[in-house]
Amino acid sequence: MTAILGALFVDMDNVRARYECARSGCTQPHEGPVFGADEVKAFVDGIKTEHLARCTGESR
Repeated sequence: MTAILGALFVDMDNVRARYECARSGCTQPHEGPVFGADEVKAFVDGIKTEHLARCTGESR
């Protein structure tokens, strides 16, 4: 069984991104939004690892 534990939303028209975590007990279920091409790229490149460390204390 596969579970969706989070969603990354990227709006290419308005150049923004946000992340929403669906893990139970997550202390920071919403990250972002960030705006601008450079900021969105950095956010997308690092959000999975960074959020997982904040949410669960794990790293990948």
